[in-house]
Amino acid sequence: MPNKELNKLKNVGPATIAQLNNLGIQSLQDLCFHLPVNYQDKTKITQISDIDVGDEVLLEGKILSVQTIYRPRKMLVAKISDDKSFFNLRLFYFHPNQAKQFKSGMHVRCFGKTSLSKYGLEMIHPDYQIMQEVTPLSKTLNPVYRITKGISQNKMKNLIQLALKTYNFEKEEIDLSCFYEDDRLSIKKALNIIHAPDPNIPIDELTPGGTHPARVKLLKEELIAFQIGMVSIKNKQKTSKAYACKNNGEWENDFKQTFPFELTKAQKRVSKEINNDIAKTSPMMRLVQGDVGSGKTAVALLSATKALDSGHQVVFMAPTTLLAQQHLESIKNYFPSHQDEIALLTSGLRKKERDEIIENIFSGSIKFLVGTHAVLQNDVIFKSLAMVVIDEQHRFGVNQRLTLTKKADGDLSAHQLTLTATPIPRTLSMSIYANMDVSVINELPPGRVPIQTSMVAISARNKLIKRVEKAIKKDSLVYWICPLVEESETLDLSSVNERFDTLKESLGEKNVALMHGKLSNGEKKEAIYKFKSGEIKILISTTVIEVGVDVPDADIMIIENAERFGLAQLHQLRGRIGRGTKESFCILLHKDKIQDVSSQRLQVLVDSQDGFKIAEEDLVIRGPGEIMGAQQTGIVPMKYTNLVRDSQYLMETKKVAESICNKEPELAHQLIERWISGSIAFADA
Repeated sequence: MPNKELNKLKNVGPATIAQLNNLGIQSLQDLCFHLPVNYQDKTKITQISDIDVGDEVLLEGKILSVQTIYRPRKMLVAKISDDKSFFNLRLFYFHPNQAKQFKSGMHVRCFGKTSLSKYGLEMIHPDYQIMQEVTPLSKTLNPVYRITKGISQNKMKNLIQLALKTYNFEKEEIDLSCFYEDDRLSIKKALNIIHAPDPNIPIDELTPGGTHPARVKLLKEELIAFQIGMVSIKNKQKTSKAYACKNNGEWENDFKQTFPFELTKAQKRVSKEINNDIAKTSPMMRLVQGDVGSGKTAVALLSATKALDSGHQVVFMAPTTLLAQQHLESIKNYFPSHQDEIALLTSGLRKKERDEIIENIFSGSIKFLVGTHAVLQNDVIFKSLAMVVIDEQHRFGVNQRLTLTKKADGDLSAHQLTLTATPIPRTLSMSIYANMDVSVINELPPGRVPIQTSMVAISARNKLIKRVEKAIKKDSLVYWICPLVEESETLDLSSVNERFDTLKESLGEKNVALMHGKLSNGEKKEAIYKFKSGEIKILISTTVIEVGVDVPDADIMIIENAERFGLAQLHQLRGRIGRGTKESFCILLHKDKIQDVSSQRLQVLVDSQDGFKIAEEDLVIRGPGEIMGAQQTGIVPMKYTNLVRDSQYLMETKKVAESICNKEPELAHQLIERWISGSIAFADA
């Protein structure tokens, strides 16, 4: 077992191993590859007189005085001098034993960021060391790691240094110099540099975006491993077989007769691409990107009719019960001649009802199944599954998606069509979705009126409520979005319950309803029904409505604490309105004082309704998150790489990965084990 390797380390017992496991560290290799997120320069003492406010520096001096102050709040203040100047060390949270450490005449060494108050230069909650004797300075830059409860920075640093000495690098050395010329450093050398850099190396060369050879070595290796994973999936795909689906029939006729709009050119183009795929006996793996409201679902349903009219089954996966229920209603409306052949499978069903549905799936009498993660259960067996449609693909892990495709008959794989409303720039998608063909619906249905988006400070909220009161008298339907269900003592964010009480008092109880994740499915369904029918005018909700709540008549959305959301999420939320022909308004409520960068981010949303542009900005600002993987979010954590920031290496590493897969499959396996480990087990699925 991997944990036995950790037992080899001195003074590492079961408790420490459990803590390391919490960080995903299960072996000596994992520990060596637990890479720093930042660095601190503790190699030199800076004179207090040489400091600029905001500098992160190491200071040393004698304690002149210590006092505990109780106003405006309790704090410990120590005045420290280096004989030429002085600064204040300020602690707001401290134990009595801590306070006893600080005595006049003692020497103290502090590391932290300096600031300026009315009392002069100070450090608030720095790292500090009371100097009992002369302590030598560090000879290397100090790494900062991701840690967990029970493991301090120092402990993590010591454990990693111990692992670097213990680990057999000769056995694990991977020579990539024949695949790209600048692979000159050994992995051992690169890791030693990264974990304990020479102080003469500029920190920005080692941190994200840096160009130090050791950093580039690790970054390229990880990217190559990532790309190998993608190539592995695609190669596996090529050897699989699927049902060829190309028939026309009753299901298609039903859809065409009930669908109320003419398909856009983009929808027709993407439909053709999908239909060409599913007519083949090799399984389709296609991603459809489309902005909010572009008609992705309609395209998916039209293509699904090919499988259904060919005598096979289709499953439509949604990430939440609420969304699955809404999809069920829409699908039944589109296929009135096939009501008895369409069913919903969620975790909330009674046993008797669930057993009956499972039996009908197995017999083939249910042709079109709509479901949540409940469909993944082992006892859900299809008679003839040909196609899987996955809505909001980022909510499902890769293993989950592959599990679904393997529910086809015998050795066959189901065609897989995944949908996303988060457009990703082309260069990036070529790497992230290298195992998939990508289609883009870049055209909105005709008649859509652009949504008017504006930024409003929270201090103007009462005026906004009066505007809302006037709007609902003219039959407007309003989403009011809050980030939290309950008030938080630590975050100054609006509570949805608090806003519900406020608006109920201001606008009348009959006009408002509450919606959040803690409600039962029945309560959520009732709130949506009342809102959709116009029985209530304002739906006060958390982001639970981000995905899939479809109320075409809703024309106003107010988002509180908008600065706390990502741009892509705000765009998703905004997409819940503007679905009719009425002029719609989105108001981004923000703190009275917000940072320039937050204001700039929100301005992007005000200025644009182009999901691709917004997504690009969001990726630059927030990073791509965990893009590939096997966990619930659908994605694998990258230890060292940001696919947007490091995009200049994508094409090079993609070529190297393809070459390694073709020429050195054992090497490919080694790289996956080193960088991605169990996260990419699906590559062999």
